[in-house]
Amino acid sequence: MSEQLGDQENSSGGNGPIRVRILEEGYTAALLVPEDVSAFPSPKQVYLAIENAGVKYGINDGALEKLIQEQIKGEPVVFARGKLPAGGGGPRLVWHENSEAETSTRDITREVVEPGRELHLFLRVEQGQQIMSKIPATMGEAGINVFGETISPPVSDIPLPAGEGTSLSKDGLTLLAGKSGIATWKGNNVSILNIQHIEGSIDGLTGDVKINGSVHIEKDVRSGFRVDALGDIFVGGNVEDAGVYSRRGSVIVRNGILGQGRARILAGRNIVAGFIQDATVGAKLNVEVERYIINSAITAGRYITATTNEGLVRGGTIFAEKRIEVRNAGSESRIATEIKVGYTAPQNISRAQYQLRRDQRSNRLELAHIQKRLAFLRLLKKRMGELTDDKEKQLADLEEQENVLLGRHSEHSTGDTEIKGKFETPDENKYEAETIRIHDTIYSRVSIAIGDATLEMNKERHNLIFFRAGDDLIFGPLHQALAKRT
Repeated sequence: MSEQLGDQENSSGGNGPIRVRILEEGYTAALLVPEDVSAFPSPKQVYLAIENAGVKYGINDGALEKLIQEQIKGEPVVFARGKLPAGGGGPRLVWHENSEAETSTRDITREVVEPGRELHLFLRVEQGQQIMSKIPATMGEAGINVFGETISPPVSDIPLPAGEGTSLSKDGLTLLAGKSGIATWKGNNVSILNIQHIEGSIDGLTGDVKINGSVHIEKDVRSGFRVDALGDIFVGGNVEDAGVYSRRGSVIVRNGILGQGRARILAGRNIVAGFIQDATVGAKLNVEVERYIINSAITAGRYITATTNEGLVRGGTIFAEKRIEVRNAGSESRIATEIKVGYTAPQNISRAQYQLRRDQRSNRLELAHIQKRLAFLRLLKKRMGELTDDKEKQLADLEEQENVLLGRHSEHSTGDTEIKGKFETPDENKYEAETIRIHDTIYSRVSIAIGDATLEMNKERHNLIFFRAGDDLIFGPLHQALAKRT
């Protein structure tokens, strides 16, 4: 059988009864002989039509021979295919990180190209020092269309984000420090800022630190000490059971927080850490964790995310106003864990409408209960022929209550008909905010709450999204929700 094509983008005529169609942007050619031709074209006519159409590359003589021998009509037969260009590897950006023994690099390409991603990068530099480098894209392989034309492979590029106090190397592949200071990502560029730098740790030698700006701490914040800054606080090591407070900026802890139940970390913007254990943490915007959150109280004004590496939340309570997104929640040992997000009714739903929605639900539940009791008494009367006086009175009372509830149901139905759609049908916006997303596993004894709607998991489940539908908390497959959004 010949290959049939439904996608007909271009056609070439002028060849009598033979039509040559150029498809897939010139990478495929098909030949069609109409069903109503009286005499099937000769081989010479077929090849002349192909020549007139300009098709030169990738011709399959076997497909043409089959077309002619079987005299296929009314079906386009693919007889030539070009070669698509192959893209090479895209460019990569690497951030140079200082360590005690050597200078290492970190690939930050994904973070740079991801829309809306806020980078938390700090590096103490001297003038002329390398900050960031670009590894150019590797060249792909050229393609050829059916006309024999060479098609260059696609080439992508990511510019180095040079900002204040930085410059590019002569080859344009390295971002250099134009002065000494702290290199950090601000907005969409890397700039050199005059941030106070503290060598070593915050400990008995330094005492508590209070700064009217931003600070870069080379190592740790030790137990019992306090760091208070107006701007950003970057900690190159760990935070122990200490207090770290950024009034208007972010707190970035390169390693993690080992709070021993006493650490308190607060930020006017974001908190970013490798891990958080036995600590109280609060951010006005987001909390981002690379590995795990264990036995901690976490609060965020927008989002909490832990989706890389283990991406684990176990024990304690985490709360975000808008969304929580983690890889794993709870544990096989059934450790109690609470995950909560806030909930705000749609702004265009008035207080009276919201109350009507609650009344509708209450009325339905009460009506279902009454009708269940009525069904029992009516069945009993049918089987026994008659009821006792007491049962007859119950039956009459229940029938009266049923009529009242049915009347209320009718009144509710004539109310605001949009309420049901807005509260009970989860739309795409619900996948953007006020959701809890579990990318891998959620274990038993994990409590989920969105507003005042709660649900405790009673068995292990996988890949779920939780959201509000009116007064109810609903969950379903996460991959389907993300596919719908896409």
